[in-house]
Amino acid sequence: MKLLSTLLLLGALAFSQTLTKQQKIERILDLTNPESAVTEVVTQVDGMLQQIQPTPTPQQKARRAEALDKIGKLAKERMRKIRPDLIKAYGDTFSDAEIDGLLAFYESPAGKASITKIPAVNARMGGLIQAEMNAIGAEINKLAEDTLKK
Repeated sequence: MKLLSTLLLLGALAFSQTLTKQQKIERILDLTNPESAVTEVVTQVDGMLQQIQPTPTPQQKARRAEALDKIGKLAKERMRKIRPDLIKAYGDTFSDAEIDGLLAFYESPAGKASITKIPAVNARMGGLIQAEMNAIGAEINKLAEDTLKK
């Protein structure tokens, strides 16, 4: 298994050597699919709408679905618009060797798993952080008040 992983990594590195830095970055973006954030935005908006209107009428459900579709299309359009900026950000931030390493990683089984699983980890982490911040909110407020009184 380790030999297979090594061969796959070497193959990915050999392939990546024939691409320009921009092509490698585009490949990374294709693999990591930053547009998937659009799905998260639509899901969050849907959650907010469900809290506001927990038992919508069929007409309200239809309007909600239409609105979510429009939001999704708008967000995808914006993501396409910023893609050149993302490519530039990667190019300005990472060296050629680092881009090669990122590309090799994202093409590996572990990289592919991280692409699909990290959003769930981030969502859970966000919830945990929010819960902790809520738990210490009163203490933070008291410290702030005490600071302002002095």
